[in-house]
Amino acid sequence: RQSARSLSNVGTVDPALMNLRGRDPRLQGATVSASFFELVGARPQLGRVLTAADESPGAEPVILLSADAWRRHFNADPDVVGRRVTFDAVLGPPVRTDFTVIGVMPDDFAFPSRETRVWRAPQLTPVEGRPAPAGSVMVRLADTVSREAAAAEVLPIVQRIVTAARRDYAGAVWEFVDDQEELVRPVRPALLLWSGAVAIVLLLACVNVANLLLARGAGREREFVIRSALGAGRVRLVRHLLTESITLGVAGGIAGVCLAFGGVQLLRVLATTLTRLDLRSQVTLPRLDEVGIDLAALGFAAAISIATGVLFGLMPALRYARPERSSALAQRGSAIVSGFALTRRLSMRGVLVMVEVGLAVVLLACGGLLMRSFAALSAVDGGYDPANVLTFQVALPIDRYPAARQKLFAGDLVERIRAVPGVERAAFANQLPMVGLINSFPLRRTPFVATPGQRPEPPPPDTPDIRLVSREFLDVMRIRVIAGRGFTDVDGPGRPRVMLINEALARRDFADRDPVGTTVYIGRRPEPWQIVGVVANVRQFGLDVLPQPQFFVDLDQWDNDPLVFPAGAYYAARTSLEPESLVPAIRDIVRQLDPQAVLFYVASMEEVVASTVSRPRLYATLLGVFSAVGLGLAVIGIYGVMAYLVTQRTREIGIRVALGARRAQVIGLVVKQSAVLTVVGIVIGLAGAAMLSRYLEALLFGVSPLDPMTFAAAAALFALAALAAAYGPARRATAVDPLVALRAE
Repeated sequence: RQSARSLSNVGTVDPALMNLRGRDPRLQGATVSASFFELVGARPQLGRVLTAADESPGAEPVILLSADAWRRHFNADPDVVGRRVTFDAVLGPPVRTDFTVIGVMPDDFAFPSRETRVWRAPQLTPVEGRPAPAGSVMVRLADTVSREAAAAEVLPIVQRIVTAARRDYAGAVWEFVDDQEELVRPVRPALLLWSGAVAIVLLLACVNVANLLLARGAGREREFVIRSALGAGRVRLVRHLLTESITLGVAGGIAGVCLAFGGVQLLRVLATTLTRLDLRSQVTLPRLDEVGIDLAALGFAAAISIATGVLFGLMPALRYARPERSSALAQRGSAIVSGFALTRRLSMRGVLVMVEVGLAVVLLACGGLLMRSFAALSAVDGGYDPANVLTFQVALPIDRYPAARQKLFAGDLVERIRAVPGVERAAFANQLPMVGLINSFPLRRTPFVATPGQRPEPPPPDTPDIRLVSREFLDVMRIRVIAGRGFTDVDGPGRPRVMLINEALARRDFADRDPVGTTVYIGRRPEPWQIVGVVANVRQFGLDVLPQPQFFVDLDQWDNDPLVFPAGAYYAARTSLEPESLVPAIRDIVRQLDPQAVLFYVASMEEVVASTVSRPRLYATLLGVFSAVGLGLAVIGIYGVMAYLVTQRTREIGIRVALGARRAQVIGLVVKQSAVLTVVGIVIGLAGAAMLSRYLEALLFGVSPLDPMTFAAAAALFALAALAAAYGPARRATAVDPLVALRAE
């Protein structure tokens, strides 16, 4: 702020988890600098925002509330400003703080996320044991300053600050990132994909309508010529046909808007996931709660309905509103109309059918890739069994529960939970699978020896992750021990310290020998630990993230340091019943142990895992729906065109039957015409899907963008659907009575 001239404002944002004593077990918050609100141009609806005095050493702790927190926890009291409320810090060492409410932000303010409920000033005075802020520095560029120019000035300043602070960030890269870009980047590929799918479905519908209008226009050609002969000009005929097509477009638009209201609700249901800051669940769509059918959407629907009516109604209108085609008057009512014989002449209807087939195959192939990707992701073995496991946390009054008492409370709680009918096992740990917290310690073969004046070394990037667990945790989660043994009753306080490592760590650090029985040292701790077992890999941070080196330690053998539970203890109970059925009994037990303790973050382990795949599930489901709609439209189009063709060729079919054509020959005649166009359309569609699938690569897991099985399945499925669509008109053709067909002439 003092040195950079290319910036107009500088602020900091650090996510936080806080417990609101007596009202809510956990709130997502943010620690922000006083300049933050000026930087983002936000004003409160009540009270004031933070000032520089609020972040000075010794200042009274103050807090800002979101409009949602104000209504939910303070009943929208206009006198809330000035009230003192108590929060317990969740991340970091246990801290209880009384804050003074200084303001309430408006409903439309949501930063850094929609779930942020409170904002507080940073604590600039150093606190022993508290880590440095882990958030971001936010800046606003000065007018006319480019990002490149700002980076050229600011990044050297950052490097000087880092050097002066004697912090070694080996391999760190400092760069400017656009906040809007960061918000949209994770979902941009999917939004573009959906936009493309919507456009393809719209084109399929329009091609269908255009084909039907062309077919209908062919049947009305004599009518148009008669109108022209009676004085109707070409403009009037075009206007007449466009009125009909626009009416169809507007009617379809109205029906689509009605369906869209239900579609938005379906989208929200599909995109719903656990909104927890501790989980590494993938956010599906930013600001999903704001998605709705508003005036802008209605205006777009009206415009696109009229535009498609004009665009795809203009083609048949221009073709059949030609007054010079008076020769049509001499044609007989059921004269043979040109079909789809590609060797003779490719009609407009044939071109449209091929386009329709190609677009539908593109949707089928891309949808198939995403569905296969989601199936592959869902089939991944996470290294544990999430079925029938209930997970939760308990908010405790921080001032009365240091780390040692938290362990005692957790032990008493799981002991009582084990006695609940239906509970098979219960345990607790500092983290659960899919929880996004990382607690890393290097493992050494020899004890750490500190050198006087030695600069602290940063942990290497491949430092293994530690999991502090109670003795039955592995059994509750059904994490398999594949070598050695697990934790037993002989392991405990005062006994030789033991640990378990996972396969990834054993393969990386003990590839040349059996790790069981090896003695290691954790970080700078002087006591030795013996590896007594190797467990299966656990995909800790998502099913799509490869297992990382990891080791497990019994909580009974771990010292009661302040960071033993960085976000509070996590509990897991395996049951033979529905996991949710245990909640009332567990809530009663928690209240019996401490009336101020509150149960929260209650979810089955299956729900927790499902939240991490919510985005690929949403992508696969929506594109699957678009693919099904596209397939249905294309089949309807083929059926309609072939049915019209059979009607137009009644006389020809009657003559063939009269001359001895068998039923199979008549069916083959009709199906062949459909098959030629279908095959050409499938080839075009597969080529288009191959070109577009590379843009799906970032959304795929375990599937190649050019997966031959998916492409073959899409082609085969559409070929069968097209055959079924053509078979109906073909059977109808065999029922033609040659006498009736000839008598009609």
